[in-house]
Parts: sequence; C-alpha cells; structure tokens
Amino acid sequence: MPRRRPGRLRRQTAPFLTDGRELGLPGGTAQALERLGEPGLDPVTVAVDLQVWRELVGLPRATLSAPHNDWAELVGPGVRAVLADAVQALDRRDGAPLRAELARLDALFERKTSPNPLADPTLPWWSRRWSH
Repeated sequence: MPRRRPGRLRRQTAPFLTDGRELGLPGGTAQALERLGEPGLDPVTVAVDLQVWRELVGLPRATLSAPHNDWAELVGPGVRAVLADAVQALDRRDGAPLRAELARLDALFERKTSPNPLADPTLPWWSRRWSH
C-alpha cells in the first residue's frame, strides 16, 4: 500500500486553523505557528494582530500624524512587535507569505509617517516614527 508523503500531510487543513485563515493569515503560516506551540504566537493571535496592523496602516496620513495618536503610539508598536516575533519564530518557507505582507504594509507605514530623530535608537524602527 503506498504511503502519503509527509509534506502532503502537513499541508492538509486542520479544522482549528479556520479562524486564522479567515482573518487573512495564510494556511501554511497558520499551521506552522500552531506547530510551534509558543504562547502568544498562536495562529489566531497573529492573524488578529496582522488585521490590526493592516487597519492601522490603512489610516490616512493625517490620522497617523495627529498629536497623541493612540493608534501610532500604543496600538501599533504592540501588534507590530508580535508580528516581528512570529516572523522570527517561523522558518524561511513558512514565514515567507507573512514576511511579504509585512514588507508591503511596513513600506506604506513608513510613507505615511516620519522618522523621529529623538527616539531611543534601541527601539524597533516602527516605534521610532513621529506620532505627532
């Protein structure tokens, strides 16, 4: 009896990953995150944070650069840090779709905001953007 290749088994859809994919996380990336089993990096959490980052980046430039903007100052750095952790935890192949999406969104965020020369250089780049 022929056996199924392991790669085909890994690509099968698992029922508990449906929510992550419905929020825009690629199926292979969702499965890889599930296999990691790291707290805070489950597929649904990463998918929700990716959706929040999409919404934040989609805001108009005037909104992102408004004084005391909670989106840019509080929400954005937190969700982008989780996405960075997810990208670092995944291998090159499984993380490729997420990396590509983040590159597109990050470029848009950089175009809508300005670098803050007074920010702490040890912070990630997304936390060193002008928020007002």
